Amino acid sequence: MVVRRKYSLPECTLIVEGIGDPQGADERSTRPLLSVLVSAECHLVGKPHALTGDRAFLEAFAATVDRYARGMMSGLSVSSPPDSPVTVEPVSENDRANASLHRLSVRQPDAAEPLRLDLTTLQLFDLVEALDQMLADRRTLPDWAIEFQPRTRREAHNEEPIQKRAAPFALGASGLVIAALALFSLPVPEVERPREPLPDASEDTSELTTTPNGDPPTATPPDAAENAAENTSAAVPELDEALETVPEITDPDRLLALRYNLYQDLDRNWTTEPTFDRDLVYRVTVGIDGAILGYRPENSPARDYADETPLQELVYVPVEGGTAQAESLAEFKVVFTENGVLQVSPWDGYPSTPNDPPTIDDIATLENLLFEVRDDLYDEWTTEPRFDRDLEYRLAVTEDGAIARYEPLSSAASLYFPELPIEPLYDPASSIVLKDGKVNLAPLAEFRVVFTPRGTLEISPWDGY
Repeated sequence: MVVRRKYSLPECTLIVEGIGDPQGADERSTRPLLSVLVSAECHLVGKPHALTGDRAFLEAFAATVDRYARGMMSGLSVSSPPDSPVTVEPVSENDRANASLHRLSVRQPDAAEPLRLDLTTLQLFDLVEALDQMLADRRTLPDWAIEFQPRTRREAHNEEPIQKRAAPFALGASGLVIAALALFSLPVPEVERPREPLPDASEDTSELTTTPNGDPPTATPPDAAENAAENTSAAVPELDEALETVPEITDPDRLLALRYNLYQDLDRNWTTEPTFDRDLVYRVTVGIDGAILGYRPENSPARDYADETPLQELVYVPVEGGTAQAESLAEFKVVFTENGVLQVSPWDGYPSTPNDPPTIDDIATLENLLFEVRDDLYDEWTTEPRFDRDLEYRLAVTEDGAIARYEPLSSAASLYFPELPIEPLYDPASSIVLKDGKVNLAPLAEFRVVFTPRGTLEISPWDGY
């Protein structure tokens, strides 16, 4: 059975045609499952030539548009893969962020010269939206998903402040992708702190490494760092013994809170641009209060490049030396990847699926938060809207009114994110609270927020009252 799907926008129409899967019937949908792509066509308004090709073409087409979109979003020059049959570049090479035309080139097998189309930003915007619609359609090529990559720290190192990068018709390739990019777009100042010397290469890397933390001098007596350094070697066997005698934290909800807390601590303090070309893998031990008690390099690069991670600064060592006394411990696998992405997960995984984070359900509290968040957003929203459609977001807010999480609900919402007032109010660490000496996830209230081209916003509880 031949299946034909059309994804239409004012400036672009994407048509995919393929073979339906009779085994892919779904009682929740009467639409057939398009499982094998035969051909794809992209029609742009005002362009005499349609872009056509098979699945390989469509994959290269979508991937190239994604790379170009990320370049526009960050204000950086991101070139197309050299072996890709599809390329996109700004017509004005000197000003990528403000380029009004974008040259799309497609190499066709039987043509001597590639097909070149100059697209307006609006046409490119609708092209991205059409690709998003296709990727979001669960009844079309369910086995295929583009492997998007977040911007690396190398790419973000020279990035301008986000206020300068806010440009008309900013473009992105996928709502989910650009949301992930936006989460890490705040510039982080580089701070050089004193570091302990690395162990000699001949030492046994199986030992658990502990180092002084990076607290300000006012919080620690002047000789605390020396005492901690002198006691480091003594602390290692003490912590190794603690791992065998102290109860392990197995509560999945507690592990989830500790994982999130550890990620925030490391990500906030990882300010060094990576120079290593292999991932650094560590086994990190934390207490129930979230303090990092020690870590063990799990591969050679992890030992050799330890000074490029914040672990040495964040490990807690008591003033009197030795290791901290903990009533229970949890171990996590921490990976600092070569492209600047941080990964944190429980060392042995979750024993069972964690529960959803706690929510704020009290109606009076929800109403107060709704007005507080609305007023805060209006106070921060000082620029005239440049978008021409409603932008919808899902916000998770703490009892204090801080935005702990956000999710753009459309490609357009991702693309215009830099122009909106969400980022100044965004504080991911606010979703973690320390109560009775234990790390907990803070209760959150979720709201649906819509920014309109008229300069007004609409806000309501996500699940109603």
